[in-house]
Amino acid sequence: MKKIILVGINSQYIHTNLAIRYLKSYVEKYSDLKIELYESNINSQILTIIREICELSPDKLIFSTYIWNKEYVFKIIKEIKKILPKVEISLGGPEVTYDCEKLLEEKSELDYLLVGEGERVFLNFLTKEISDVKGVYYRNNGKIEYNGDENPIENLDEIPFPYTEEELKYEKKIVYYESSRGCPFSCSYCLSSIDKGVRYFSLERTKEDLKKFLDTDINLIKFVDRTFNLRKDRYLGIWKFLLENYKEGVTFHFEINANIFDEEIIEFLKTVPKDYFQFEIGVQSINKNTMDSINRRNLLERLSNNVRAITKNIHLHLDLIAGLPHDTYETFKSSFNYVYDLKPEMVQLGFLKILKGTKISKEIEQYQYKYIEFPPYEILSNEFISYEQIVKLKDFEKMLDFYYNSEKFSKSADYIIKNLYGAPFDFFEDIASFYKVKGYISIGHKETSLFNILVEFYKFKKFDNYDIFIEYLKYDFLCLGKPGMYPEWFISSKDKDKHNLMLEKLDFKSSREAYKNTEIETFKYNVLDNTKENVDIFFEYRKKMTKTTVC
Repeated sequence: MKKIILVGINSQYIHTNLAIRYLKSYVEKYSDLKIELYESNINSQILTIIREICELSPDKLIFSTYIWNKEYVFKIIKEIKKILPKVEISLGGPEVTYDCEKLLEEKSELDYLLVGEGERVFLNFLTKEISDVKGVYYRNNGKIEYNGDENPIENLDEIPFPYTEEELKYEKKIVYYESSRGCPFSCSYCLSSIDKGVRYFSLERTKEDLKKFLDTDINLIKFVDRTFNLRKDRYLGIWKFLLENYKEGVTFHFEINANIFDEEIIEFLKTVPKDYFQFEIGVQSINKNTMDSINRRNLLERLSNNVRAITKNIHLHLDLIAGLPHDTYETFKSSFNYVYDLKPEMVQLGFLKILKGTKISKEIEQYQYKYIEFPPYEILSNEFISYEQIVKLKDFEKMLDFYYNSEKFSKSADYIIKNLYGAPFDFFEDIASFYKVKGYISIGHKETSLFNILVEFYKFKKFDNYDIFIEYLKYDFLCLGKPGMYPEWFISSKDKDKHNLMLEKLDFKSSREAYKNTEIETFKYNVLDNTKENVDIFFEYRKKMTKTTVC
C-alpha cells in the first residue's frame, strides 16, 4: 500500500492543524486507506523539515497551504522533489485556490492542486481515476485539466471527529474546532465572503465533540466558526451545555458579532464563570464610510453597551484593521480610542491583506493600493493612508503589545494614560516614537527591560508625580512573580511581621514553600484604591493569576 502523508506547517509550535486531521479522519472512515500526519512550524529549520519528511519515505505528499507557510511549502517541495523524484506532491488550502493553472505551469515539482472543501475531494482523489475527480487541477499529456468544482458536504455530521483519543490525552497545544462552515456576511477583505451560506454540525454532534474535550486536560479550544453567534437557539444551546459541564482551567474561544446580542444573551453571559469563555470581536473601524465600503455594519452604541455588560467575566479580544478604504490615520486613531475605552483584555491591531478572490482585490486601482505581492500581502499604502503612517502604526502595534496586550502594565500604563494623556492612542504613539529615537524599536527586550524603558520614558518626558508612578510600576512588577532581583528604580520596603502573619493563615507545606510563593511590599501610595496612604500589599503566586491582599 502506498504511503500517504498529509503535511501541516503551522505558524507556531503551539498550534494544531485542523484541516489535515479532518482529511485523515474522513478518508480513513470511508476507505481502507491509512493516512499519516507530519506537523511542524515555520520556526523550524527548512532543512530539518525536508529531512524528516524524506525519512518517512512517502509515495504521496499533500501540503496544507496558507498565508503563513506558502513560501516555506514552495521551498520544501522543490527540494523534496530533487531527493524523491517519484513522490507525488499535491497542495491544498486557501493559498492555492486561485490562479491554479498558472501555479502548475510555474511549479514543475507540483503534481496536483486540490481546490475547495477538502474531505470529499481528497477521498475521491485517492480512490478514483483522476479523470473522474472534481476539485483537482492536474496535468494530462502536457495540458492542465480541471473537471469542475466538487459540491460541499451538506450533512457535516458525516465528517468524523478530527482528533484521536491519544492525541487529546497528551495535547498541550491550542486545539481548533468548528461547529459550522461558511459565512453569511460579505466583508470585502475576507475569503469567507466568497462562499455564501452557512452549514452546521448538528447540536447533538457538537455536544458529543465538546464532551470529549472536557474529558481531557486541554486548556484552550478555539472555535474557527466565522461568526459563532448566528442562530440563537443553536449557539445558546452550545453555551448552556458548556456551562452545565463547567470545568475549571479550560477556555473556549469564539469569534462573535457583539452587535446582535439581546438582553437574554447578555444576562446568560453574566452567569458564565470568569475566563471560561473568550470572545474575539471584529470591530475593524468605527468610520461609517469605511464600514459601508467593506460591507460591514457596526451599531456602536449597542456594541459598546454589550461589551461593557460582559467585560467582567468574559475574556475579550477586540480587532481593528488598518488600511481599509476611507480610513485615514486620524480616523483610525478614533477607532482605536473607542475600542481601548471598552477595556478588553486585548486590542488586536491587524493590517489589511489584499487576498486574491476578495472584493477588495478588485478595488486596487480604485483606492490606489500598494501592497506586498507575496505573503502576507499586507498593505503598504493607499489613497487615504501613507506608507510612513503605516510604518508608524507598525511601531504603535509593538508598543500596544508591550504595554497593554501583555497585561503586565495594567496599573502603570493606565496611570500614565489617565493622568498625562488626552487619549490612549497618544500614549502608544508617543512611546513608539521614543523607542524609535532611542534605537529600541528593532531589538528584542526582556521583561525587566520593558519596565526600565518605561521609567526612562517617564523621566524623558519630565512628567510630574514620578514617585506615584513608581508605586504603580512596583505593583505591576510584583504581579509578574516573586522577584529574583530588583531593578534600580525599585526601592523595596517590607514589613516582615505582617508577612509572617499572612503566611500563618495559609496552608503551605513548609516555610520555604511559603516564602517562595509569596511576597509583601509596603507602598507609599495605595495603588488599589488610588489614594494617598501607606499600605502593605501581600502577593500570592500559587495560581495562574497573582492574588493580592491588603494587610
